[in-house]
Amino acid sequence: MNSTPGPEFNLLDEQPAPHSWAWVPKVLLAIVLAIGIAEGIYAWTLSGRLAAMQRDLQTQLAQQDDQLHRLRDRLGIADEQYSQLQGDLTTTQDSLTKAVGEVRKTQQLAGQLQKETQESKGQFNNELGLLQQDQESTRGTVGTLSSDLGGVRQDVGTTREELASTRSELQRVIGDLGAQSDLVAHNRAELAELRTRGERDYFEFDLRKLKQAQHVGPVALQLKKTDVKRQKFTVNLVADDRTIEKKDKTVNEPVQFYQQGQRQATEIVVNQIYKDRIVGYISVPKRAGTQVSGLEREVGHPGSGS
Repeated sequence: MNSTPGPEFNLLDEQPAPHSWAWVPKVLLAIVLAIGIAEGIYAWTLSGRLAAMQRDLQTQLAQQDDQLHRLRDRLGIADEQYSQLQGDLTTTQDSLTKAVGEVRKTQQLAGQLQKETQESKGQFNNELGLLQQDQESTRGTVGTLSSDLGGVRQDVGTTREELASTRSELQRVIGDLGAQSDLVAHNRAELAELRTRGERDYFEFDLRKLKQAQHVGPVALQLKKTDVKRQKFTVNLVADDRTIEKKDKTVNEPVQFYQQGQRQATEIVVNQIYKDRIVGYISVPKRAGTQVSGLEREVGHPGSGS
């Protein structure tokens, strides 16, 4: 089998192309430029970060400075409070010292009191024994004392009854001016009996509540108010050109006043009290006494008012 020989190549005879390394400097320059650009970008980024860090640091420093001022203020307040607490502590210590002294005194007094109590207890026991002996000796006389006490109670009851009767009589014959009154008639029969004595003049009246005063004997009366429940009345008395109010008078109470020229009092007695109406009589001295001056009336009868 024949083969056609081709051209023969000698590897040793091959030479490199004349410009095969020309691209290297360009590549290196590109790399250098890239590195420079990267370094610039990094430096710019780092500068921004540093500026931000500086701003944050300044902000933190400002906050720390503010906190420091606040802390100083608090420390100042704390110092004042501490000083005040020291003063309070000193006062408390003084008070405690005084209290300890008082407690010691109290303990001493308590010991002394306990001692005196024991002595008093012994004395009390002795006196109690003597009292029991006296009680045994007096038991026999209790019955006699009880009898005497019953008699005394009866005497006291009798005395009270007599005193009540005496008071009733005094009230019956004492008028509203405190002067001794004439006998008081409670009804027409008793009034007729008084007339028979001939010592005074009596004028009966049935007085109603009107705007004008009504003449009864030598005086005029005007009824102002009645209180049926409490049996009281109020009247205006007109005599000797003067008006006297007699207020809140009671039934069968001698209402007294003095007229000119008389030493004895004229008296009004109301026996019955109704709504806006009273029934009674006026008692006038029968004989006029010696003429009495105005000064004597004021001195002798100061209660001519109500």
